[in-house]
Parts: sequence; C-alpha cells; structure tokens
Amino acid sequence: MIDALAGSGTGEAGTLTASDLLAALRERRATENRAAADQLDLAARWADLHPPESIHSAAAFEVRGTEHEEPIAGDGCPLVAEFCVAELGTVLGISTTAAKKL
Repeated sequence: MIDALAGSGTGEAGTLTASDLLAALRERRATENRAAADQLDLAARWADLHPPESIHSAAAFEVRGTEHEEPIAGDGCPLVAEFCVAELGTVLGISTTAAKKL
C-alpha cells in the first residue's frame, strides 16, 4: 500500500511522513468530493431530460409493465419517467433504489 503511494509521486515509501500521508488523504477526499458533486449534477440533468411527458405510449390506457411517471422525492418534487431511474442505476452500477435516492 505504501509502495503504491510512493509510485504516485508523493515520495519514497521510507520517507513518507505523517504530514505527507494526511496531505495525500486530503487531496484524495477533495477529488472524491468533486467527483460526487459532478455526479449529482449529471444525475439531476438526466432526470430533467426525462419528465413524464417524455414517455411515449402507443396506447391511451395503462398497460402493466409499461413505463409510467415516478416520484423521486416528496411533495412538490417533479416526476420523472420511471425507466430513466433504472438506466441511471445501471450506468452507475447501483440499484434502482439507490439511483432514485440520488
């Protein structure tokens, strides 16, 4: 593990100080937080692209197993097309429930 850190330009394995390790951890956490913020922004944009109006049904009645509008949060939150949540989860490698919470 320390050798992996040494290979990333943070110093030789034997010369890593406590300060070096904490700085590396802080850097990685900042990178992780930026990536999470970017992911949240992209997920919101994905939801915006899939309002219930984006569902194109050939039939005028609801057929079991077809796409419908899906609430993704509480009162006042816009609805989305149900299948966009599953698609998001698939791309992120998470469950549909986790994608819905995102």
